[in-house]
Amino acid sequence: MAGDVPIGLGRLLAAVRPWRAPGAFRAHGLTLATLTKLAARNHPDEVALIDDDGPLTYADLEELTHNPTDGERVVVREPNGRSFVAAVVSGLRANADVVLADPRGPAVDVGKHRAGRRGQVVVMTSGSTGTPKVVERKVAVSQAVPIATLVRRLPLQHGVPLVVTQPFFHGFGVGFLALGLAFGMPVVVRRRFHPDEVADFLRDHPGALLTGVPPILSKVARTGVEVPLSAVVSGAGQLHPAVAERLTRAFGPMLFNLYGSSELGWATLAGPMDLREAPGTIGRPAAGVQLAVLDDEGRTLPAGDVGRLHVGGRLAGTPADSGDLGHRDSAGRYFVDGRADDLIVTGGENVFPVEVENALLTHPAVADARVVGVPDDEYGALLRADVVRRDPVEGPELVAYARSRLTPAKVPRWILFTDELPITSTGKPAPRVT
Repeated sequence: MAGDVPIGLGRLLAAVRPWRAPGAFRAHGLTLATLTKLAARNHPDEVALIDDDGPLTYADLEELTHNPTDGERVVVREPNGRSFVAAVVSGLRANADVVLADPRGPAVDVGKHRAGRRGQVVVMTSGSTGTPKVVERKVAVSQAVPIATLVRRLPLQHGVPLVVTQPFFHGFGVGFLALGLAFGMPVVVRRRFHPDEVADFLRDHPGALLTGVPPILSKVARTGVEVPLSAVVSGAGQLHPAVAERLTRAFGPMLFNLYGSSELGWATLAGPMDLREAPGTIGRPAAGVQLAVLDDEGRTLPAGDVGRLHVGGRLAGTPADSGDLGHRDSAGRYFVDGRADDLIVTGGENVFPVEVENALLTHPAVADARVVGVPDDEYGALLRADVVRRDPVEGPELVAYARSRLTPAKVPRWILFTDELPITSTGKPAPRVT
């Protein structure tokens, strides 16, 4: 995607117009501090943010950020909204590293010293695979080589509402906050996610752009809303083909799937055509990103073979093991088959829970599903599926349905019905537990 770079960067610079605040640009780069100042100069009286306290203009947002914070490294524990932006920008203007922390999470040791010459936003892991920890990879729009692919391919348009359902303290959330400021898109957020409220807003604003993790987007679609959107961007989690189909049916054929992590950065993008031709794909690497499927000895595997996904490039640095197992097809599209530590061995057969979950999700009565391995003396592990029902259905029917679509080793032995599946504070599925 080398051609993405000049086009994407051109679009970004034309939207941001950094020459209007050259001092801020030289001092901070294209961080939230600079973007807030530039947006206030480019369109001061337009709406920048719509949060629980109502709409806020770019000029008003800039006025909230005039009290710098002292220190080389500060922690921001604010919910989605104007207080988050004000705290982050204030820290950046004091040239401090700003560490984004879950406002409901435990205290963490983030260190005291700035890592580089300029203060930047520093993210933490989401905690979906363990205890959250600081990631010494800074988030900035100035890391724009892979972001150029995103800017080129997404319909980011001035004045179009950008509905962000993921938390700002996560890299996925703060990244889209930055893009909204850069392109003059009113960013719509709430402190607490309510699918019905999101659905109501979308009904009143057809053509908006919606972002979120797959479980949250699925909950919005389950409200019954059907409205054409300019785009739906899924990221920070496995997008099951069945869920992708539901999102497309609800919001139109403009679905995008992002792949990346807090540790390694944003890596791939799948567009609507990719998802139509290869359901479940995470797409192709963004500009400046290298992706490879390797075996345990570090050798590149051919198309179709499952191995460990390694990510490297401008954001990720030295290629590193993502912790995911995946493969690529003959067209160069990549797929995540599951987390390496989620693989279930049952009776000597390797089972990826994602495949079983997607089979269950194709049943019209299943709203959500999560598959875990239950220890067993004879088989090593047996499969249990935790299922959220959309309509009445019984366990034996779902087992028979799975048996008609999966090999015997992949069929759940038990179906456990529940009202909701557990998720982390970022909206991602909680770690699998038996």
